[in-house]
Amino acid sequence: MRTAASANPEPPELTYGTFNGFAYMPAMPGIAYRVLFRLLGTQEAGGRCLVTEEELAEALDVHRSMVGRGLQALILAKLVFRQSKGVYLLNPMISGARSVTEHLEAIGTLDPTDRLDVDEYQERYDAAVVQAEREKKEKRLGRRSTPGHSKPAKPANEGTAEVLNLSAVRDRSRRRPSRP
Repeated sequence: MRTAASANPEPPELTYGTFNGFAYMPAMPGIAYRVLFRLLGTQEAGGRCLVTEEELAEALDVHRSMVGRGLQALILAKLVFRQSKGVYLLNPMISGARSVTEHLEAIGTLDPTDRLDVDEYQERYDAAVVQAEREKKEKRLGRRSTPGHSKPAKPANEGTAEVLNLSAVRDRSRRRPSRP
């Protein structure tokens, strides 16, 4: 009698993983969980994921910007690390491995600030989100985050769009006025 084990004597590449890191999962946007589960299902040994935002968007049937938001949340939660464009690495505490030894070694080399099994995990994630929003706002305003190197703010009337009523808009030319 043949069993499944005898028909396929080679073990799958990923044979071990611990998922107690999920016990500390922060409250993130829903798309982050969908992206995470997709990455978990397509990972290579050691948690390496070779996938672009466009490929994830197609697989999840969402816009690419949604995938970007999900990945950003996962990165801030330290569940995923971006190595380069299209190459992501799952946190060793939730990734798969070929053996128990390999998996425990990966967790052992993990920076203590990247561990998931800490009591203040949600607070740490919330602080990272606030910091990222602050940096995004500063970048949008054209300021640098380093003290002493900020650009002066533009005057409110310079470079801002004027709000026109509908009849005024209909009467004006659609071409840009020529510069003197």
